[in-house]
Amino acid sequence: MIDDNNYTDLTKEKDWIEQSKIDTAAFEPLYTKYNNEIYRYIFRRTGRENLSEELCAETFYKALSNIKKYTWREIPFGNWLYTIAANEIKKHFRNSKEMFIIEIDKMQEQVPLEGIIEQVEVEELVWVLEQLSDFELHLIELKYFEEKTFKEVGLLLKMKESAVKMRTYRLLLTMRELISSKHD
Repeated sequence: MIDDNNYTDLTKEKDWIEQSKIDTAAFEPLYTKYNNEIYRYIFRRTGRENLSEELCAETFYKALSNIKKYTWREIPFGNWLYTIAANEIKKHFRNSKEMFIIEIDKMQEQVPLEGIIEQVEVEELVWVLEQLSDFELHLIELKYFEEKTFKEVGLLLKMKESAVKMRTYRLLLTMRELISSKHD
């Protein structure tokens, strides 16, 4: 069953995108809708307000600059913005040789990784996350910190939803094994 609100939102987004291709002022509703969400995503990765603001501005600048190339695929426009933001973050860290940051404290307030890591000390969790590849860390971040659905994660990572579910399940098992091995 199609959610009428979701369908209406997507229809509005499509209209805003098409209008933005003609008049850049029409981009404002897209900016308003996604600015805070994209900023929070970037801030969670950088941990610095000024840098987050700069990368967020660059994300929207690139989106607006390339709006004429954007092809509508009946998915939220925010997915494209997340992709641009992720690329901007990677570019920044690649050029500056800094490290990614994840707010571990926020994890305690959110989903406990589906029961895999319920009673783990913060230091232990940091250690486990450090063992993951950049891709695995990004997958965990999108699913549990950004609270994206499997479908949304799949769209962002260019994977099938079923592959995201399987990869997440296996990754959570790996994380559990890492924790267990540390206690042995």
